[in-house]
Amino acid sequence: MATAAAFDTHRFVQNLIKSGFTIEQAETLAYEQVNLLNSNLATTQDLDALRLSTSQDLEAFRLAQDAKIDALRLSLEAKLEEHRITTAKEIETLRLAQDAKIDALRLSLEAKLEEHRATNSRDLDALRLSLEAKLEEQTRAIAENRSATSQEIETLRHSHDAKLQSAKYDIIKWIYPALIAMGGLIVALTKLLD
Repeated sequence: MATAAAFDTHRFVQNLIKSGFTIEQAETLAYEQVNLLNSNLATTQDLDALRLSTSQDLEAFRLAQDAKIDALRLSLEAKLEEHRITTAKEIETLRLAQDAKIDALRLSLEAKLEEHRATNSRDLDALRLSLEAKLEEQTRAIAENRSATSQEIETLRHSHDAKLQSAKYDIIKWIYPALIAMGGLIVALTKLLD
């Protein structure tokens, strides 16, 4: 051990005597105090040993903490990778499910579209046939009306011709005697004037 720090044993003993201690008591107490101080003072070697031990303890603690940190990092990386893989699988499962739903919806819509197209095609064919039948019916009705109208016109023409012939005959029937009478009157007037 190193030499004790400066301790004034004389002053210490004097102070104890003044306080009521005997000389023997004061000297014994001073001796014990010096021993106590000397046994508790650290030497340079003690401090070096303590520093080395503390440095080694700190290094061991640092290494242990580094190991714990590395283990925690590896554990977190493993959990993160596991979570990434699980999430990727879940995303792929969800994507496949959504793709299946989209395909089913597309097929359903295509089937409905085809059904509507077929229905519309049948409706259009039925409408076309109905319109063609109505057009044919209207064409027949027009032809019948034309024929009936032609017959009515022909009947009217014959009736008109007959009436015209009758009127002509009536006119001739009345004009002819009038012309004869006028001719007779002209002859009579000519004879009178002569």
